[in-house]
Amino acid sequence: MKPFISIISLISLLAAGPAMAAQATQDDSLRLAASRALLRTQPLASGSQMDTLVETNRATPDQVWVLGSATQPLPTQMTGEDRVPVSRLFLARRQAEGWQLALDDDPRFAELLEQVPAGWLSEAEKRAWRSQLAQSKRLAPENTGLGLPWRAGAAWSMTGGPHGYSGESQPYDSIDFAGGDGKVLAPQAGVIYKSCVRNGSALVKLVHDNGYSTTYYHMINLTSAPDGQRLDKGAYLGTIGNGLPCGGSTTGPHVHFSLIHQGQAEPVNRKRLGGWQFFAGNRAYQGYAQRDGNRVNVGGRLVHYHDGAEPAPPSPQPGGFSGVATPKAGNSHVNLRTSPSLGAPIGGKAKRGESVALVCHVRAEPVDGVWGRTDIWNQTSAGLWVSDGFVDTGSNQAVAPLCPASQRPW
Repeated sequence: MKPFISIISLISLLAAGPAMAAQATQDDSLRLAASRALLRTQPLASGSQMDTLVETNRATPDQVWVLGSATQPLPTQMTGEDRVPVSRLFLARRQAEGWQLALDDDPRFAELLEQVPAGWLSEAEKRAWRSQLAQSKRLAPENTGLGLPWRAGAAWSMTGGPHGYSGESQPYDSIDFAGGDGKVLAPQAGVIYKSCVRNGSALVKLVHDNGYSTTYYHMINLTSAPDGQRLDKGAYLGTIGNGLPCGGSTTGPHVHFSLIHQGQAEPVNRKRLGGWQFFAGNRAYQGYAQRDGNRVNVGGRLVHYHDGAEPAPPSPQPGGFSGVATPKAGNSHVNLRTSPSLGAPIGGKAKRGESVALVCHVRAEPVDGVWGRTDIWNQTSAGLWVSDGFVDTGSNQAVAPLCPASQRPW
């Protein structure tokens, strides 16, 4: 049956319109419209080149409709950070007064999608794009329905914890992975698009059917699948590498994996991928992954458990909120206070690395903690208080809800 399915898929793709590799557009007015649209939603990133790269991925024979991409190239440089260009797909229609254009994170993209000529985009493409609409039903906030981008059962290293497309840029929507056989695979079925195809590398995007999209950078030996083709879960995308087709920097062969939800960069903090729940640190590239109470820090290996059964989050504590005791250098424990103040009596202690169950938080006395100054104090399940500066919760914001008035000490 496999050859038959492949032939049917090819016929469907051809019927949807000619597929092509992304090519720099020769239309100056389209280039200007796409550049302006990208700059309106994404200010020029530090070090980006002023000339936006505008490419055509698909066009109708009469050149009235275009599916393309707009990318902010970066200078190629060697740094200690992983920098990735900003890129967005767009739909555009030529009209008498100029191009009507919408990026894929613009609600108007959906309007244009419903107006494209019949058969120009495949039904698989339309289904995937429609799932990106803001009014679509969302999965539980922490559940992405996605695996990890390598073979199930294999273990890869998390070489860089949650970070932005350019290091400290927000949100922390990306994670770096490397190891195993180096083959990057689709974490779920999705429609593929490539931008900035150069020297055997590209910016690769998969648009899934559940409101999520994923992007990949630095890969080499890319799949030959044409833009707009739907790939099954586990399909080959490329191999980890140091590819910089649109510039940026890399710290060694790996894949820069990014998460998007309904057109917007999505923080990976607390998201579940491949059986693991990921937590961001207080700085870029920090953080950890957790499964069934087992914690893996940056540099550790993660087995891909995506067998359809996501484990329940480890939550023996009330509310399911917790932090890891992180005292300052030279100290072996964190003091738990009877009220949210360093001057309050000590009611208990938590050893370095010990999990602390958190119930709620208040804003109280500022404390110079491990990651800087904070006024967040967390109440523990034992009714004691600990400054957020001395517990690693995976976020620099409060993770537990605000304490009700009845539980506040004033």
